Amino acid sequence: MKKIITVFLLVFALIFSASPTLALNHDVAPVEIEHESEINLILITAVTPSLTVSNSTATFRLTVSCISSVNNIRATLQLQQWSNGRWNNFGSSWTATSSTSHLSTNGTRPVEAGRSYRLRVTVVASNGSSSGSATAYSG
Repeated sequence: MKKIITVFLLVFALIFSASPTLALNHDVAPVEIEHESEINLILITAVTPSLTVSNSTATFRLTVSCISSVNNIRATLQLQQWSNGRWNNFGSSWTATSSTSHLSTNGTRPVEAGRSYRLRVTVVASNGSSSGSATAYSG
């Protein structure tokens, strides 16, 4: 009986040590990467969007920081509303630009009271010889 249990345990250990993904893959979901190129990590150092909603007004704030050689930043901002189990664009997008390595903007947009919203921001930064982009979401 000890031999059977020992053999069983050895086979069990061999199967799971040879293929760790067999034991781990059952709950792993794919991760969506929002960066479009590796150069982003060099040019864009921080994208910080925030959004607060009170009644029928959404108040947004965006700060973008880049390395000092960046001389052009363009941010496209889009409100998104949670509806039917997914985020959908709400209203028209708008842009903010800067000719320095830092961009800061804020303001308000009308929304429907009682709904959930987030801010989607796509940033493109360039320094004349290279460019990069990144997408970020508020909270």
